[in-house]
Amino acid sequence: MILLLLLLILIPIASYKWAKSHRPEYKLTILGISFGAIAAPFSMGLYATFFIPIIGLPTGILGLVMVMFHTSIGYQVAIQLELIPIGVVTTGSSNVIIAIINGFAWGAIYGVLGYFIDKYRNNKLNPNKSSNLTSAKNAPPS
Repeated sequence: MILLLLLLILIPIASYKWAKSHRPEYKLTILGISFGAIAAPFSMGLYATFFIPIIGLPTGILGLVMVMFHTSIGYQVAIQLELIPIGVVTTGSSNVIIAIINGFAWGAIYGVLGYFIDKYRNNKLNPNKSSNLTSAKNAPPS
């Protein structure tokens, strides 16, 4: 199970490689969305490596920090929407609900961050040309 959670990192790597060849102007946007979608379960898998002797200590501590950071949004939203009860230890089904909410939330957050970085980099690389990220109505008439 730990290995499957750690293999989730292949999704953002593959999406970045695809975006780099097919949509280079959006490559960090696509990377942000795909990494945000898997951030919470991947950090849980990284935290689970804590129990592997010798190499597990640094990765487990990094995973613990990432779990504490990436799971709080989904938990709070699930409580506010009354999808999970307050004051109860989360179990398998409630963890799935929290992971889905986290995927949408962090995918949106990291995707927007990637979009602004893409927009900045495209404007910096092509200052005289209108950016590929601007809408068609801002383009000069032909």
